[in-house]
Amino acid sequence: MEYIDIFDENNNPIGEIKEKTKAHEDGNFHRTAHVWIINDNNELLLQKRSASKKSHPNCWDISGAGHIRAGESVTEGAIRELKEELGVEATKKDLNYIATIKSTKNPKNMEFQYVYLLKCNKQIEEYIFEDNEVSEVKYVHFEELEKMVEDKAEGLLLHDEEFKKLFEYIRNGLKGV
Repeated sequence: MEYIDIFDENNNPIGEIKEKTKAHEDGNFHRTAHVWIINDNNELLLQKRSASKKSHPNCWDISGAGHIRAGESVTEGAIRELKEELGVEATKKDLNYIATIKSTKNPKNMEFQYVYLLKCNKQIEEYIFEDNEVSEVKYVHFEELEKMVEDKAEGLLLHDEEFKKLFEYIRNGLKGV
């Protein structure tokens, strides 16, 4: 069982810990980390969720993401999820913070999503899927992904506000190069 900290609607801890499934059932706010991996070619890594996932099986999604466990910091959770899902070793200083998004569109999954960008130049075959949550990965140039989002490409999980902030962050970063 995985336990998570519970937060109020303003992202303040309320001092309560719940099993993740129960927190979802009750519609409690909790925290997640969303880490987008980008390489030197400005390609973002997409992961294909395994067929065994309860939600959105076989869909293309964020490079690495997951719930923050009880007592864990957001960056600790982000680093753990990258290791578990992709075999990627990262440190807090490797994570570039983009935004925190309050997600309320699903009343059974009320989240504060902490979005990060991680520079990583691993080849596709170097990623290791340790926990059977990911079935495959692929790189997509961020402009191609932007078009896929615009076209609401089939099989791509849409995170509208997150994508907007991600693409803006990448474009602003490119201006400084």
